[in-house]
Amino acid sequence: MSTLRLLPFYNLSKELIINMSVTEYSPPVSALLNYGRPKTTGRRQWLDYIETYGLTDEHIPELIQLAIAEDLNWDDELECYAPIHAYRALGQLKAEAAIRPLIGLLDNDDSDWFMEDLPIVFGMIGAASIPALNTCLNSAEPSVWTRVAASSGLEKIASRHPECRDECAALLTEALSHYQQQPPELNGSLVGRLLDLHAVESVDVIEQAYKEGPMDEMVCGSWARVQIELGLATAGDFTAEELQHEQPEWMTAIKAIADARTQLNSAAPATRKSVANSSKLSQFGKGNLSLMGRKASQPKSGFGSRRPKEKKPKERKKKRKND
Repeated sequence: MSTLRLLPFYNLSKELIINMSVTEYSPPVSALLNYGRPKTTGRRQWLDYIETYGLTDEHIPELIQLAIAEDLNWDDELECYAPIHAYRALGQLKAEAAIRPLIGLLDNDDSDWFMEDLPIVFGMIGAASIPALNTCLNSAEPSVWTRVAASSGLEKIASRHPECRDECAALLTEALSHYQQQPPELNGSLVGRLLDLHAVESVDVIEQAYKEGPMDEMVCGSWARVQIELGLATAGDFTAEELQHEQPEWMTAIKAIADARTQLNSAAPATRKSVANSSKLSQFGKGNLSLMGRKASQPKSGFGSRRPKEKKPKERKKKRKND
């Protein structure tokens, strides 16, 4: 029996903790352990878990347990994807009981699966997810990407449930009003979500956020582009410079290195070696940024899991000939 680690932003009842400490799963939930890597990412292309496995509301407690499981065999190339199938199934079941546990999963911002899928799941569950997402969005504790995912969840709810549109737009606008205390990536994401909702009523707050910043225009475009997208102006009302978004500092630095690299490649061999050694450009394009060192993209077991996959040496599985 494993002890459940309580993830940030929610507390579970004692009864639920007891139930979720069981590590075995019964059919049909147990079948999710053997499905393997999800073949699609868009909600419209997700497997219909209800139809395929006959899942019903009675399976929600076990699905929650599986969605937040930490005691799986993360070396198993099928089992490690089971939490993804579990939370997708919870979304299809519109399981309100799963909201608080799934909010906790948003704290795992190193998983692309969680960051992209969970906002969709909250959108499927609907209005009941709004308070928890808003709390997460306005909390100082989670990372910027966790808060970005929470904002995306509010937008997904508004898009799927028109009756929630005004409430979600208001909450996103209120969050943006704190722009001076927030990182530019979050501010840019909030503007992007408001644009998705065509929130013309939020234009004054958006304008102030652009004027006083910080704002990551790589996410949402320039202020001119925002006005155009909201239908408040046309491209002809602005100069080419106004239409161009401002690059963040990190992008400017990367561009400078790339430009220097281009000049270096066109220089004479002797000059190239001298400049590279003095400017450390010889390191550019190596390591994680190296294209030459990358292998063809292949599905990897453990992708999206919360624990890194550790390969076991194959020779341990066989006895030596001399033994």
